[in-house]
Amino acid sequence: MGESENKLQMSSKSPTVFMSVGLQGAGKTTTVAKLAKSLIKQGRRPLLVACDVYRPAAIKQLQVLGEQVGVPVFAAGQTDPVKIASDAIEFARAQNRDLVIIDTAGRLHINEELMTELKDIKQAVEPHEILLVVDAMTGQDAVNTAKAFNERLDYEGVILTKLDGDTRGGAALTIRAVVNKPIKFVGIGEKIDAVDIFYPSRMADRILGMGDIVSLVERAQEQF
Repeated sequence: MGESENKLQMSSKSPTVFMSVGLQGAGKTTTVAKLAKSLIKQGRRPLLVACDVYRPAAIKQLQVLGEQVGVPVFAAGQTDPVKIASDAIEFARAQNRDLVIIDTAGRLHINEELMTELKDIKQAVEPHEILLVVDAMTGQDAVNTAKAFNERLDYEGVILTKLDGDTRGGAALTIRAVVNKPIKFVGIGEKIDAVDIFYPSRMADRILGMGDIVSLVERAQEQF
């Protein structure tokens, strides 16, 4: 799973662009808002971009989450997601936003239409990192998703969601072994700040049933 945490790579030229991809239901939209809030703590000025123009209320959901974390959302309705993404980069420059996080559409399963659209967005905005969001609760399906997306998009890292459930994180071990891509963050709850940097040693302890006391202590310190 790696020797240490794998940090996001920021561009020397503003804005840095992150593109979030994944299947519908993995928690992608919530995750980008969580990520934005986490990066605000590092002094970044993020902009969220609503490129999921198909799922009912997806744009509104991102706008509501943006308000919660204090981050503006660039949306242009249910139009061409490639143009929305491109326009968002220009908007970020004009508004002095140094970070753009694009929330793309998902599907219930991998298909050619979805992959073509994601590749078009990637080509248009040239993201510094593509982050695959996968649901840890889906087990082997999460691994199959990671493999299929990697073959088509060659992403830079993985965000595992729903690690607060019964799963111990076996998907993390398998994804790393199959696609050899680092897991960068883990979602550990529904609250808007429930996202953590992925620490391989702590996940190893969790898989072995030893618990993750270090993360527990850190979260307690942060709350107090």
